[in-house]
Formats: sequence, C-alpha cells, structure tokens
Amino acid sequence: MKLRDKRHRINLIISWNTIFLMILIICIQGSAFGQYNRPHPIIENLLKNWSVNLNLGQTSFFGDVSLYDNEISEKVSKEGSFGYGFILSRQMTPVIGLSGQLLFGKLRGENSRSRFEANIIEYTINATINIVNLLLPENDANFFLYGKLGMGQYRFNSRLIYNDALTEDKIVDTNVPEFLILFGGGAYYKISNSFDVNAEMAGRIANNDKIDGTVNKKDRDYYSYLSIGVTYKINNVPKSTRKYKWKGSKFPLIKRR
Repeated sequence: MKLRDKRHRINLIISWNTIFLMILIICIQGSAFGQYNRPHPIIENLLKNWSVNLNLGQTSFFGDVSLYDNEISEKVSKEGSFGYGFILSRQMTPVIGLSGQLLFGKLRGENSRSRFEANIIEYTINATINIVNLLLPENDANFFLYGKLGMGQYRFNSRLIYNDALTEDKIVDTNVPEFLILFGGGAYYKISNSFDVNAEMAGRIANNDKIDGTVNKKDRDYYSYLSIGVTYKINNVPKSTRKYKWKGSKFPLIKRR
C-alpha cells in the first residue's frame, strides 16, 4: 500500500470516529429518556450542556507564498479557499466551555515566482470564554460574544508550482502530525433552547514553515478560518418545561410548553 493511501485511510478513520462519537452521544440521550420518567441524576448531569456544531467557511494563508496579506478583498478572491468542520462541545460553566474540533480544508497562495495549493486536516482541543456572561452574569441575552484559545495537530500535503516552466514542481507531505496553536473568537445567536447560529474567526500558528513548500527560517506559516455554523444543543430543555408521560406502548414524549 502506498504511503499516501495509508495517510488517506488514517484521515478517514479520524473523521469517521468523530462523527460516530457525536451520533453515540445523541443515541445515549435518546435511550436515557426512553425507559424512565426521569433519567438517573448521574446520567442527567453527564448529558447536560453538550452541543454539536457543523460549520463551513473561508480559509486564508499567510506565509512566504502570499502577496495579499494586507489587502482583504484580494486575499479572499485570489488566496482564499474552502473549509468545513465539526465541533463537539461541553459548556462547563456559563462562562467557560471546552470543545474538540475537526477541520478539513484547502489552502492556496501565490507570489511573483510561484503559487501553491495544499490540503489540510486538523484536530484541536479548545477553551472558550463567554464574554457577555463574564461581564453580565445575570442576563437574559440571546446574542453572545466569546473568545477562543486552543492547541492541536494538523497534517497537510502541498504542491508548489513555479512560474518557470523549466523548474519542477515541489511536493511536500507531512510524515507525522505537526503542532499548532489556535486563537480567535466569534459570536452566536440563540434561536431556541436547542439551536444556535454562529460566526467565528480563528487563526492558527503552525509549528513549521513548510505548508507553502518554501522555507524561511525567520517566520512560521499562519492560516485562518472564517466560518458560519449551526449548533445543536443536546438535552438542553430547561427542567421547568420538561415533562414525561407514556403513550400506550410508545416511548415517552418530551413535552415543551
């Protein structure tokens, strides 16, 4: 089996395991309410405040092979690419949350001598701080701002294409996961007890200078991900509005006022 095929299989395994974990949590939630009028307190606490977010958006690269780092419109149109991801989160307190994020995306850039294209996959663990709840503990707001900080690993393969047709393309492929630091923030709007919509901007500091196939010992490569997403909050119906009853042989229904 070729090395690239093996890496592709590893990436697929990681992504499918993440999706399976999300489905498993949702199924556990359903089974917990399917047998009893009230779930066991331990199970209820474990299942509380979890959420799943699906997102997509724009990736942008900042490095040796990029011309438009200070020109937003040119950066988006000529050096922007596409990404999508999944986030599994648990809100530990009204202010602090923890999450695991999986991101798939493409990066591209160009300069006067060459251009590059890259595929990237990253997995990170992050902490969030809800700024509104931090500053205004007693609030009934539906719109919230948050900051985000985390770390993780990423893999990539890239192709550097020279403008000189006589120069052979350069291909760079990671043999092991590389380390990154994530920082950023965003905002979300509470549609209901079960759903939010959000927008987020987060940058990544890569632990090497090889994503664009060009090495400069002075600087590391950076890339960002500007996204919009939808969040489903698992088992987030307020206790005051939660009732259970049997309907013949059917499973109990969760009634909401």
